[in-house]
Amino acid sequence: MSYGLFLIIFVGVPLVILIGFGRITLTRRALLAILGSVVLAVAYTTPWDNYLVATRVWYYDPALVLNVILGYVPLEEYLFFILQSILVALFAFWLWRRFYPQDWPRS
Repeated sequence: MSYGLFLIIFVGVPLVILIGFGRITLTRRALLAILGSVVLAVAYTTPWDNYLVATRVWYYDPALVLNVILGYVPLEEYLFFILQSILVALFAFWLWRRFYPQDWPRS
């Protein structure tokens, strides 16, 4: 299975389901929180992921990635950082809205 297909199945599909059926109304503050989590995730994971690939602790099979490499890491890995952060944040907001509806504006 390619990394791109993995992202579609295990991150993309849950994102689409959550966005489509979650009925999450995000405020500007919530969107900024999501953006902040994405920035932190990329900033935190990029150095050590590049280091581990550069030192051959692990590698990405060129046949299973798009071969768009940023540093030592393929584009799909950065997409994973970004999409996974968004997925987790949206799920947290969905749970929050479900269990604490008084905290959310009426849609």
